[in-house]
Amino acid sequence: MLRFYDFFAGAGLATMGLGHAWECVWANDIDLNKGRVYQANFGPGHFHPGDVAGYAAADLPGGAHLSWASFPCQDLSLAGWREGISAERSGAFWAFWKIMCGQHQHGERPPVIVIENVPGLLYGDSFAGLCEALAAIEMQFGALVVDARRFVPQSRPRIFIVAVDAHVDCSSLAGSEPVAEWTPQSLSNAQAGLDGNLRKLWRWWQLPVPETSRVPLTRIIETVPTGVEWHTREQTQRLLSLMSDTNRAKVTDRQSDRQSHIGFLYKRIRNGVQRAEVRFDGLSGCLRTPRGGSSRQTVVLVEDGVVRTRLLSPREAARLMGVPDTFQLPENYNDAYEAMGDAVVAPVVRWLSENLLEPLARLAQPKPQGKTTAQAHRLMRNAEQRASAWTLEHKRLASS
Repeated sequence: MLRFYDFFAGAGLATMGLGHAWECVWANDIDLNKGRVYQANFGPGHFHPGDVAGYAAADLPGGAHLSWASFPCQDLSLAGWREGISAERSGAFWAFWKIMCGQHQHGERPPVIVIENVPGLLYGDSFAGLCEALAAIEMQFGALVVDARRFVPQSRPRIFIVAVDAHVDCSSLAGSEPVAEWTPQSLSNAQAGLDGNLRKLWRWWQLPVPETSRVPLTRIIETVPTGVEWHTREQTQRLLSLMSDTNRAKVTDRQSDRQSHIGFLYKRIRNGVQRAEVRFDGLSGCLRTPRGGSSRQTVVLVEDGVVRTRLLSPREAARLMGVPDTFQLPENYNDAYEAMGDAVVAPVVRWLSENLLEPLARLAQPKPQGKTTAQAHRLMRNAEQRASAWTLEHKRLASS
C-alpha cells in the first residue's frame, strides 16, 4: 500500500481519486465545513484541521510516498488579479513547502510531490518561484495542464506539477518533447522562462490521452432536483433579458426544434454590465464557489419550446466532479456547492495516478538521498526568503 499526505484536502476528492492503491495517513484543511465533509466520507482518524502554517514536519507520520497539495487558488486566478504565491491566500504554499523542507532535512520528504492549481499559476514569477522551491529540496519536476472535459462533462482546466526525487531515474516516464494535449502555449512559455539550471531539472511527462467517453449530461442532471427549486417564469425571463443577442439566439434556436436540450448559464460582468451567458455544447462551465462575487451555475432546460431555469443542485455539482451518489454532502446548499467548487475532479486524479504517480512512487522506493549540491543550497536560501516573507505577513494579518 502506498501512503500519502493530502494538504489543503477540502472535501477529499484527491483522496477519492487516488484510489485503493493509496492510503491517506495525514490530511489537513483550514475550512471546518469542508473538514466535516472529509471526515464524514473518509473517517476522522487522520484528518487534522486548522491553518497549515500551524504544523511542522515533526507533526506528520513518516514513510509517505507522495504529498498532494491543492493550495488556495484565489491569488492565482484572473479574478484574484494574479497576485501570485506570495499573496495572502495562495501564499499558503510556503507553509506547505516549509513542512516538506523540514522533512527533507531529516530524510523523510516523500519522493513524489503533486501540486494542483489553476492555470493562472503559469503567469508572473509564481511558477519560477515554485520550481525553485522544488529544486531546493532536490526534486526534478514537470507539469501538465489537464482539462476535466476529457473525463466529465465540465470545462475545468487545471495544472498539475508532478515532482520526484532528483536522484530517481524516471526516464521511462519522461521524454524530450512535450505531449501536445497536455501542453498549452502558456505552459511552454513558462517552462522556457525558467533559468538554465531549473530547465535541467524539467521533465516532459509522457502521459497517454484517455480514450474513455465521459458521462452524458442526461446522467448528471436530476429529474427531480434535490436542494433547489425551478425558477418562476418571471425569474427565467429575467435571466433571458440579461443575455446578449448572440446568447439569446442560442436559446431561441433550441426552442424552435421542439427537442430536449440541457444548457448551463453563468452571470458575468461584461464592460460594466451584468450579462447571462449560456452554453449548449454538452459541457457545464467550470464550477466555482460563490465567494468573491462569482455566480453559481444555472441549469437551462429547453423542452418542447419551453425554457426552464434553476440553480445547479449540490448532487449535480458532485456528479460533475466525478463523485458517486454515495458520497455524503452537507445539507446546506452553499456548503455543499463550495465543497465541490473548490475540489479536484476525481477521475482526473485517478488517471494521473495510474499513469504517472503510482509508477513514480514505485520507482522511487527505496532510493537513498544523495549529497546536497551547492545549487540546491542557493535555491534553498531563495525559497526560505520567500517563505519567511510570507510567514511574517501572514502573522501580521492574523494579529491585525
